[in-house]
Amino acid sequence: MNRFQLLHHGSFEPGKWAQYDFSDGPVVGGVKTTLFHFYLPYSRHRLVQRIPDQSLPNVIAALHTCFVMIGGVPRYVLTDNAKTAATTHVAGIGVLNAKMVKFASAYGFSLWTCVPYDPASKGGVERAVRVAKEHLCPRDTNLIDAYESLEQLEEAIAEFNREINGKVHASSGKIPALVLDEERSLFSPLPATPYVAAYGVMRKVEANMGIVRYRRCGYSVDPSLRGSTVYVREVGDEVVIVTVVQERATEVARHKRGEPYGYVISDQHKDPSHPSGPLVRHPIPTSATQAKFLAISPVASTWLEHAANVGADRIPGSIEMFLTVEPNDAIWAMEASLRVKEFDTAVISALLLKAKRIRVQTKSVKPEPTSLGGSTRPYAQLERSATHD
Repeated sequence: MNRFQLLHHGSFEPGKWAQYDFSDGPVVGGVKTTLFHFYLPYSRHRLVQRIPDQSLPNVIAALHTCFVMIGGVPRYVLTDNAKTAATTHVAGIGVLNAKMVKFASAYGFSLWTCVPYDPASKGGVERAVRVAKEHLCPRDTNLIDAYESLEQLEEAIAEFNREINGKVHASSGKIPALVLDEERSLFSPLPATPYVAAYGVMRKVEANMGIVRYRRCGYSVDPSLRGSTVYVREVGDEVVIVTVVQERATEVARHKRGEPYGYVISDQHKDPSHPSGPLVRHPIPTSATQAKFLAISPVASTWLEHAANVGADRIPGSIEMFLTVEPNDAIWAMEASLRVKEFDTAVISALLLKAKRIRVQTKSVKPEPTSLGGSTRPYAQLERSATHD
């Protein structure tokens, strides 16, 4: 029996087969959703997930999550002829997407596509899609209310997954969740680490604010992600940011692509612990020089805000000076400037000289900066201190 006969006859061996498909989900808050359907034809176990769209990274993330939830990887995964699976067909043979093949290889399964224009070859996943839509999508023929939020839809999906797999299947006469327990021992083990290559480039969220920098532009994420690792990629004219936490990839932000040296901030990502309005001002670079200065350290943003608040003279000149020295010298000088609350260029120049002397004299131990208090002209005191080093 060849593979096409196998698919038509539904002769699926335990632990060997999985199928997946997509469907349009309910509209939530005026936004269309997409449902990802995963089906094990032997046990009749099924899983539904909401995904942002059918792009390859989201498909890979959904498959990974399903493999984690069932506790292993089947030998074959069957799907439709979407571009994420087969880029084209030659003489009726699907040419598999090379990126998807790499993912399949990393997880130890073979990807198969259905017979073109032959829905019967998709087997049980087609029926699983219909059942899920009847239970999850509001229609005139059911009693499901419209969802008020994506979180409410996620809760409904989780409840559907529990319920549908916990009751006797009409065709097999068995409970899918119990059959899965038997089938699980035949799956291949999951790889030690999730496949993150398709999610985008790795970036670190800034420690002092929920900002991710990508292609010289800052994009906002939830403040709770400060200091964490995320992955960033472009989808059309959008920038998508995801996290991989506890072996699950989750989209945390999606923005329109911004301009270099600018910021794209969503109202959803405002820190509730901070007041809103004119009291909140974060430096936003408008030139390459400003961007380089702010990238030295988070203390650069703090220094600029304080210098601006006291009306310091020639701030652009000070910024230029900070950029001409070693980054550690610039950080030392900014921290000292903040302590004595002096920001004029003469003070900054003296502080930078002091920082350089300290670095040259003692490279292994960084002494505390000399106190600059007790004088109306800290610059003069710095000069006297420097002559006695």
